[in-house]
Amino acid sequence: MVGLPVVAVVGRSGVGKTSFLERLVPALRARGLAVGCVKHASHGFLADRPGKDSYRLAASGADAVALASRHQIATFRSAVVPPELEVPLVAALATLPRDLDLVLAEGFSWEPVARLVLVARGDEPSPDYLRAGPVIAVVEVPPHPEQSAPLFAPALVARIARRLAARARARARAASRPTPLAPRRQDLH
Repeated sequence: MVGLPVVAVVGRSGVGKTSFLERLVPALRARGLAVGCVKHASHGFLADRPGKDSYRLAASGADAVALASRHQIATFRSAVVPPELEVPLVAALATLPRDLDLVLAEGFSWEPVARLVLVARGDEPSPDYLRAGPVIAVVEVPPHPEQSAPLFAPALVARIARRLAARARARARAASRPTPLAPRRQDLH
């Protein structure tokens, strides 16, 4: 998918996907991987603020607006998707740098990509989560009070980070192998 290795993290709303990713990203970075994240926002979002210059430029009709500072660069553009459809993951991936070792996509459960499925203890994963793409692991989320984030065991996060890092490295090795040329067809006259 756009040349980037992607693993989706899927599960029902509120199960702890973001909390899990907050622990997984540093574990992958500690293993030397460059990690990107894509978050599906099912209810839309406002990344810019009315009245700011960048907002005004977008409102003037610019097809894309980039905001650049010494510390960050952000690009905003409108997604042109029929209202009954979702923005495809590939559109979000196209905005990311090409030198990432792994992209973690929070949500995007309908996309046919490898995935980690998060479920609350005692729940069964949705069949839709299991059908859309290959399942790397089903992760049972420890119980937690509604007002606090789940506490994922460091050993669990480390085990999953090890598995994902190995997948990313294997993919990188395969991509760097020379492709044998097809034998030349010789015309026999």
